[in-house]
Amino acid sequence: MKKSMKLAAVAMMFLTAAMTACTTPSDNGGNGGDGGDEFVLGDGSKDNFEITENTTLTYPNTYTLKGFVYVPDGVTLTIEPGVVIKGDKATQGTLIVERGGKIMAQGTADRPIVFTSAQEPGNRKPGDWGGIILLGKAPNNLGEQTIEGGVRSKHGGNDPADNSGVLSYVRVEYPGIEYSTDNEINGITFGSVGSGTKVDHVQVFYSGDDAYEWFGGTMNADHLVAYGTWDDDFDTDNGFSGRIQFAVAIRDAQYGDKSASNGFESDNNADGAATEPYTSCVFSNVSLFGPVADPASYTDQAGVHGSPVDARFQAALHLRRNTRLNIFNSVIAAFPVGLIIENDKGSTTQDWATQGLLNVTNCVMAGMVKDYQDAQYWEGNSQFNPDDNGTFVKSYFTRAEGDNQTLETLADLKLAGAPAGVASAVFPTAESPLANGAAWDASQVATGFEQVAYIGAFGPSETADNNWMSGWCNFDAQNTNY
Repeated sequence: MKKSMKLAAVAMMFLTAAMTACTTPSDNGGNGGDGGDEFVLGDGSKDNFEITENTTLTYPNTYTLKGFVYVPDGVTLTIEPGVVIKGDKATQGTLIVERGGKIMAQGTADRPIVFTSAQEPGNRKPGDWGGIILLGKAPNNLGEQTIEGGVRSKHGGNDPADNSGVLSYVRVEYPGIEYSTDNEINGITFGSVGSGTKVDHVQVFYSGDDAYEWFGGTMNADHLVAYGTWDDDFDTDNGFSGRIQFAVAIRDAQYGDKSASNGFESDNNADGAATEPYTSCVFSNVSLFGPVADPASYTDQAGVHGSPVDARFQAALHLRRNTRLNIFNSVIAAFPVGLIIENDKGSTTQDWATQGLLNVTNCVMAGMVKDYQDAQYWEGNSQFNPDDNGTFVKSYFTRAEGDNQTLETLADLKLAGAPAGVASAVFPTAESPLANGAAWDASQVATGFEQVAYIGAFGPSETADNNWMSGWCNFDAQNTNY
C-alpha cells in the first residue's frame, strides 16, 4: 500500500524512521520499478523550504520535489541507491545544495538514483521540472554571485578543494526550465563546486536548457551522458578549471533552442573580460553526435543553421569570450558547424588558440554541413553570415601540430551499434579512425587522465551490450513506469 506524506522542515528528523514500512523493493535501473511508499519534499514555495537536519531518502521509496528544496550549510542529504525523486511540474520542483551543504547520492550500476518528471509515461517533456543545482566555495572569476534560475543561493569562495558531496550513477530526466530570459535552471548546474566533490556516471536526459553548466569551480568528473538536450550539452563559464573525461552527447533533431544550441559553449564570462581565473577546463575522450543525418541534403531555415524539423542548432564547439578551454582526443560529428572560435565582446579568444592557451587537439571532425566559422554572426548583425568560411579556424584546426582529422561523412567514422532507444550508431569498430590514435602529454598524465588508446568516449571493444552506459542509463524514459 502506498501513502503520501508532506514533509515540513520540523518533521525531517523523523524521515528515516518513517520509511521502514515498505512494500517489496524493485529495480530502478534501465526499466524503472515499483515498490515502497510515496513522500513529498517541499511546500511548493521558492524560498522557504529547507531540509534542516541530516536526512536520508531510503530505497525503495519515491519522493516528489515541490517547489525549491534547499539543502543549507551544515546539512547533508543522503540518497540511497535505487531511490526515485520526481520533480513537480506546476511548482518547478528543484533541488538546491547550498554552500556548505552536501548531497551524498551514490547509486550503483544496478540501482542508479533517478531524478525524473512527475508526469505520467507518454506525457513527459523537456522542462517538466527544474533540476539539480550544486553550489560550492571554490573560486570563480566574478567573486561571490547568485546562481541563475531564480534561486536565492550564492556561490563562490577561496577553497578550491571544497566538497559538495557525491553524484554517482545518477540519472536526471526531463529537467531544465527557463525561469526568465537568459536566467535558466539547467539539468545540472555547478556553481563554484570544488575538487573535493565526486561526480561520475551521470546521465541528463532531455533537459529543457543546458544538460550541464559550470560557473567557475575546480571539480572533476567522468562518464557523463547528455541526450536530447534542448540547448547546450556542456556549457563552461566564469573560470571553470576542472577535468572531464569520457563524456558523450547525442542530439534529437526535433529539439533545439530558439537561440541556437551547441555541443560545447564556452566563455570566460558573459562580458568576455580577461578576468582570472580563466575558464581553462580540460576535456578528453568526448563524443558529440549532432542532429544532421545527411549534410548533403541538410537545409537552412531563414538563413539560420537549424533543423528542417522544428529545432535550431549551431556548432559542435562554440568557443568565445576569452575562454581557454582545452579538448583532446575527442570526436565531433553531424552538426551544422563543426568549430567556431570567435573574438566577440572584444575578446582575444583566437589569440589564446594561437598561443596554445586554448586547445582543440588530436580530435576528429566528421559529417558537418560546414566545418569552420570564425564568428557566430555578422559583425553588428544578429544573423548568421553564410560567407564566413572560418579562415582562421580552418588554419588553426588543420595546423600540423594539432594532429586533427576532418572526415566528410558520419559513415567515415565506421561506427556500429547503439544503446536501446538510440537510433544512430555510436561505438567505433576496430576499423574506425577512432579506435587508436589518442595522444597524451605529460601535463594530462600528471593531472589524472586515464591513458586510453582510443579517441572519443568509447573504445572499439565496447558494444551496445558492453559499454560504460550499460545498466544504469535509460534511453526510453518516456515509457518507463516509475
